[in-house]
Formats: sequence, C-alpha cells, structure tokens
Amino acid sequence: MAKKEKDEQSEEVKKSRKPQDGPFRQQRLPAWQPVLTPRTVLPTLFILGVLFCPAGGLLWWNSNKVDQIMIDYTYCQEYTEPVYLAPSLYDYQLSDKKFNISTMQAPTYYYKNESSFLDPTWGNPNNLSIPRCTIDFTIPQTMKGPIFMYYRLTEFYQNHRQYIKNFDADQLFGDTVSDSTLHTSCDPLAFNDAGKVIFPCGLIANSMFNDTASDLISVDNNSQIFAMSPHNIAWPSDKQKYGPTKYQISQIAPPPNWALRYPNGEYTEEYPPPDLATQERFMVWMHVAALSDFRKIWARNDTSNLESGRWRVSIDMNFNTAQYGGQKWIVLTTTTAMGGRNPYLGIAYLAIGALCILLGLLFTVRHCIKPRKLGDESYLSWNQPGGGLPSAKRKHLHKE
Repeated sequence: MAKKEKDEQSEEVKKSRKPQDGPFRQQRLPAWQPVLTPRTVLPTLFILGVLFCPAGGLLWWNSNKVDQIMIDYTYCQEYTEPVYLAPSLYDYQLSDKKFNISTMQAPTYYYKNESSFLDPTWGNPNNLSIPRCTIDFTIPQTMKGPIFMYYRLTEFYQNHRQYIKNFDADQLFGDTVSDSTLHTSCDPLAFNDAGKVIFPCGLIANSMFNDTASDLISVDNNSQIFAMSPHNIAWPSDKQKYGPTKYQISQIAPPPNWALRYPNGEYTEEYPPPDLATQERFMVWMHVAALSDFRKIWARNDTSNLESGRWRVSIDMNFNTAQYGGQKWIVLTTTTAMGGRNPYLGIAYLAIGALCILLGLLFTVRHCIKPRKLGDESYLSWNQPGGGLPSAKRKHLHKE
C-alpha cells in the first residue's frame, strides 16, 4: 500500500509543470532600468550630436575626394559609326567641384564585329561573330591610383531564393559530386541533355557576366597603354573555396550560356574546362548581390595614375541586358582609406547628429520654460480629475 502511494506521489511530481525554483526561472535576476530624466537625456542627445556630425562630415568630405566615371554602353550595338552619348548615358563625379562637365567632350561609342575574343584564354572554335564596342571618353583630370574598373548591372535580380541556392560548393572546390546531390543543389542546370554533368553547375554560374574589357589606350598616343589586372580582385577567403576539377573531360559539359565558346558546346583537350582556382572574376560573380542595381569589380591598377586626356576602351559584348530591360555600365573609380564614393553614409550621420542636437535644444527649452517636478504624484492617472478617464467615459459611468 505504501509502495502504491509512493508511485502515485512520484507520478504527480513528474506531471507537475511548475518551473523550478531559481533566479532565472522565477525572474529574480538582478536588473537595471535607466530612469530617463532631463539630467541624463539632454547630455546624451548633445553628445550623440557632437559625435555624429563631425563623423558624418568627415565621411562626406572623404567621399567627395573620390573620382568616378560611369558610362552606359547598353545600346552600343545599334551604332556602326561613332556617336556622342546623351548626358543621361554617362556620369562624372569628380573631386574638383569647379569642373564643368558641359565644357568636356562627351564620350562616343560604336561597334564592329570581330573574329576573336579580347580574353586571350578564350578561343573561337565555332567562328562566332563577336560584337565589339569601342568607347572613347575623356579623363578631365589625373585620377590618382589605385584605379578600379567595375561593371554595373541594373534590373538584374540575384536575390531570388532559388537563384541564390543554385550552386554546389563541393563541385566548385573541385570534388566529384553524386548525381542526387547535384540534382538537389543545381537543378535545372545540373545535367545537360546528353546526361553529362554541367561544370560549373547552377544558375549563378550559367548567368555569369561575360563582357570582356580591354586595357585603356590613349587616343592621342596609341603607344600609351594603361594596363588593368584581373588579379587580387577576389577576397583571399574566396580563393580557398575553388579548385581544379577532378572530373574527367568526358564526364562534364559547359553551362548553356558558355557553350558557344567550346567546339560543339563540349569541353575538349584543346578547350578544357576552366581552372576555377584562377578565375577571380568568376569568384566575384558568385557573390550574389542583394539589390537589382549593383556593380562588381572587373580589374584594377595599383601602381599608376590615370593621366588626363582622351582614352579608349574596347568591350566584347557577350552579355545581353536589353532582353530583360536592364542596363550595363563600365565604371572607373579611385578610392580612399575609407573606401569608394558613398555620400549617403556621411549624409545619414549628419542627419542623425543634427536631429539629436535639434531634439536636445527643443527639450532644453521645454524644460526651462515649463519644468516638470520629478516624482510628482499629481501626474498619476488616478490622481487626475475623473480618475484619469476621458470625459466621455466619465459621463457614461455617471449615468450608470
């Protein structure tokens, strides 16, 4: 009998949902809650304003020291003769605020078909006709190195969930991957119609931006070349994620958008698959952008200044943005110790600092004109006429 009672008692203890007695579960931990008084709030607002305003001014001043040139060459393929670009198709943001862009010769562009790619690692086994855009533009003042070249795309959404997940990290590292894993990671671009593994697989790799820009050549002196390097544009941590593939050439095929660069759309001994460990532009592309208007680095020159004058760049137009209503720009820019041109960060700091100072002044004036006694119980709702209820409620209760 005693044993039965003991079992019932233990069962009741097990079924109990009462929290254990302790400081955390019973909410007895020591706590601190700030008391917002004029003596603490007003100095805080002024301190924040004093800190944010100079920081914002420094960021804004630093951003204005950056020189940046952007040229939209989306519709270059429509012109076989040089044409001047409309002002809406180029943008000059220079550190010299006295410069008047209306006095500068506008950029020009035109295209012609070529039989070979600008990229020396690409062949043309299928004898493609390659549209090449030639852009002449003016550098109004010497741009101090390092010089960075970016491409900018608009209306290109890399932030779709299916797109972001559509790659296989092990395959990019060089490992062979099971068919089931490839289907999970890369469908619908895991295998081609012949059943071969697509390398590299997935939507991101297939849609890689593949316009190719040349070095800059002086229009006035064709022997003067400003070389742009594709090296050291990827993060060091990214370089550890890629490696040469362990697949046999007969097992793999290029992505659909890459196929025209290979004979009959297949990898061969003469046209082997790329060594992703050396493809830094591919690494940069695989970092998907959060917004539909983005730019990514293409090349850089860390050692030379870009002298003022008229310069020329040629671009193989392999990436068609007009089919989805987007634009593509080439961007040349300098940098500072605080980064590239971004005036919005400085403006945000200035706005927050100014707002804090304004609120501090308003609250100070309010406190001086009509101060409130701290701890005054007369402000409590139950000490107000009618118990703190609205007049309509008071009338209703009085009638009842």
